Amino acid sequence: MTFSTGTGNKSAAASKAASIYLDLLTLGVEATLAKHRPQKAPKEDRVATIGEWITAAQSVAEASETSLTGYARALRLIASGILDFKKTKKRFGPKKGGSTKYRESIDSTTLEIFTSPAIQTWRLAYVKKAKNPLKEKASKTSCNSIIRQARSLFAEKIVKFLPQLRLPEPIPFANVEFFERQSSTYISKIAPKEFLQAARDELSKDKTAAYLACLLAIGAGLRRSEIDTLCWHQIDTVKRIIRVQITEVAGLKTQDSQGEVEIDDHLSTILQGYKAQAKGKGFVIKGDGQGGAKKWGQHYRADEAFNELISWLRNHKQEGKKPLEKVRKPIHELRKELGALITQEHGIYAASRTLRHSNVATTAAHYADKKERTTVDIGGWLKEENITPMDPKQATNTLKPDFAG
Repeated sequence: MTFSTGTGNKSAAASKAASIYLDLLTLGVEATLAKHRPQKAPKEDRVATIGEWITAAQSVAEASETSLTGYARALRLIASGILDFKKTKKRFGPKKGGSTKYRESIDSTTLEIFTSPAIQTWRLAYVKKAKNPLKEKASKTSCNSIIRQARSLFAEKIVKFLPQLRLPEPIPFANVEFFERQSSTYISKIAPKEFLQAARDELSKDKTAAYLACLLAIGAGLRRSEIDTLCWHQIDTVKRIIRVQITEVAGLKTQDSQGEVEIDDHLSTILQGYKAQAKGKGFVIKGDGQGGAKKWGQHYRADEAFNELISWLRNHKQEGKKPLEKVRKPIHELRKELGALITQEHGIYAASRTLRHSNVATTAAHYADKKERTTVDIGGWLKEENITPMDPKQATNTLKPDFAG
């Protein structure tokens, strides 16, 4: 430990140092610290800093480490926008200390910056960056999500356990506005049957781990984190179910995520073959990484397999369908595809159980419970005879508008 002598005079500094040394010998460490390096009493009227609040909130919150990491990241993102921090690529370098310096510069700022006008200015500026209506829609959804995550750090179930820290009045995000909920109805981007056959032909031999991840995503609707930690003992090929549960190596997104997912007979047989080869031990997907939440985001132990699958998904070409080239979470897109297929075949409640949503309203927000085409044969009333039939291949392609007129 170190002590300041409080003077630049050599003789006086030596005398002070001798006094400290004697006190260490006679009084002990704690008494010497109290005498020569007393802690400044906290000012009761000082509002907590961003870093102080994040650290304290994480110590009393019941949310998972992954969720809390996301909440902290969202709060810092909004703060950096309000403070108009100059953003450089260095902040993405956790191993070189760039992200640490970036966080420290934000964490030292008081929570008083989160005023209603400041947050309103930030959210409008966030959406204004969008270059077209489609990106603007996505930005509004992202903005709402970021604010909800940041606001979670100031929930009553956290605030009541931190009386020692002072919050500004009103507390951050108390009067925040949200953009109108954007439509999140899922629109399929793949032809599932042809897509899965192509995955078998192109991945199953040389990229088995990526192929298995693909099967679990589209065949059982598992999330990436669930696939990452799934073990062979959780797959019952006799009862044809996959048990998604808390294990020694895995937690869950929420308690509602726990459950038994039914799989079809053929998929069960395929998985049984791989299970036999692996002798039914260990993780389903091989991986060498360290999974779990980090200060800079979620990490997966099977990242190599996931990256191979993502690369294949983004580059795979389908007739009549656009590739998943620009989809932000292509693996999650496979889970959504299963949700759409089950909704179409068995209804919205069956899809909600398979996807293990917390309530059916979440499922209904993404999928339309419609098993039959609802049309009236208006065209049949027009007995036109000079209609030129369309090439079937052209009929399946997405029509592109002719902006030239």
